[in-house]
Amino acid sequence: MARKIASKLRHVDFYRKIPSDLTEATLAGGSLSIAAAVFIAFLVVAEFKSFMALETESHMVVDRSPPGELLRVNFNISFPALSCEYATLDVSDAIGSKKLNLTKTVRKTVIDEVSLRRVGRSVEDFKRPEPKYDDALVDFDDEDFDEEDFKQSLNEKTWNAHMKHYDVVVVNFFAPWCSWCQQLSPTWEAVTQAIHEKYPESDGRIRMAKVDCVANKKLCVEHQITAYPSIRIFIHGSDDVTNVMGQHMHLAYYGDRTMEALTRLAEQAAVAQGKPHHGITQASTVSQEGSGCNFQGMILAKKVPGTLHFSARAPGHSVDYMNMNMSHHVHHFYFGNKPTPRRRKALVQYHPLGLTSDWSDKLSGMAFVSNYVGATFEHYLQTVLTSIQPKKNKWARFDAYEYTAQSHTYDTADHASVKFTYKMSPIQIVVNEKSKPLYHFITAMCAVVGGVFTVLGMLDSAVYSAKSLKKKVDLGKQG
Repeated sequence: MARKIASKLRHVDFYRKIPSDLTEATLAGGSLSIAAAVFIAFLVVAEFKSFMALETESHMVVDRSPPGELLRVNFNISFPALSCEYATLDVSDAIGSKKLNLTKTVRKTVIDEVSLRRVGRSVEDFKRPEPKYDDALVDFDDEDFDEEDFKQSLNEKTWNAHMKHYDVVVVNFFAPWCSWCQQLSPTWEAVTQAIHEKYPESDGRIRMAKVDCVANKKLCVEHQITAYPSIRIFIHGSDDVTNVMGQHMHLAYYGDRTMEALTRLAEQAAVAQGKPHHGITQASTVSQEGSGCNFQGMILAKKVPGTLHFSARAPGHSVDYMNMNMSHHVHHFYFGNKPTPRRRKALVQYHPLGLTSDWSDKLSGMAFVSNYVGATFEHYLQTVLTSIQPKKNKWARFDAYEYTAQSHTYDTADHASVKFTYKMSPIQIVVNEKSKPLYHFITAMCAVVGGVFTVLGMLDSAVYSAKSLKKKVDLGKQG
């Protein structure tokens, strides 16, 4: 029974053997065999590398981000001609959300206007309260002050003499067109009268003064006055004080502008008699080691069109926007999180077209300069979410935000500023790792081995036949 089965199996043998004494080895056949072996080995290695290589496929879908997911916006921007004293960041979006003077996630640093070098440590910004004013105008009598008209503003000619004569001078830098200055004016004159009555000129301890910054622009620029009214305290002719970090600061006042508050300030300054400023508890300090400001931080915003609005503004102050230069240097401005070096290396492989140097931050390192004051800069950014979703390396999963940027500068009549307007695309690009079945690799291996063996076998047969024919021809000639 077994022999019958074996006999039948022999009849279906696809690989019938030829006795070795019926075969003939040739030099051409040996050469082609070696070539076939080398070629097969090369193709097998190449096919194996292709099988192991990473392949991705991209799909465009409607954004599938979780409901309520927030967009992280990161920025680091330097303004060489914008003072940190009144620099602010406002954030708004298309559905009505608005945050004015954002401070919790923003740090401001005073910088040098030329080198953009930081001249102080970064500090978290804070909101100043709206200063209070007296409800009614304060009446005062100046009949007893014929010896000096204290209403008269100081100017460049009288400044030095006035500073040398008194231990402490409290100066109100104002502009006639400023509504806040107009509201402060009667209270300031009343306080001046009261303080000068208590501390006459012969006392020499304190004097209240004011400077018209429209008529004395050079004097105000010299003292870095950028908004009105600005109240500074000069001790022995200087408002320069040094904080615990060794940083030079202006001695300024940002409190209420009532007669009670200003009188308390003047009384403290008079009691100090020109000694260190620490006794003047009503005073504050603002850095003077540079006229520029650096904004660094982040915001979390809804995924709707929105705007980051950098400008100069402060409660109870008027800013002269027509004399403001909003030139700026963008160190970085990007969305989402920054990938770690390891993850970035993986993204180079997974991203459909690889990563360019500015793939996520088109504005990095760019400077936007205006040769005239009062200009507004606007940057329009269109953002697309690319989700990298590998199957094997789960740690390499990443949401990459890429954007295009268009910038424009135009003249504004009332409010110079810098705007970064962004818009999220409703389309999400999903990049998946393309899987390769093992049978594809096995099929390719069979095709490589069988194909090379067959083709070179045909070539060997052709060579052998050509040689045999040549022999017959040669024999025929001899006969």
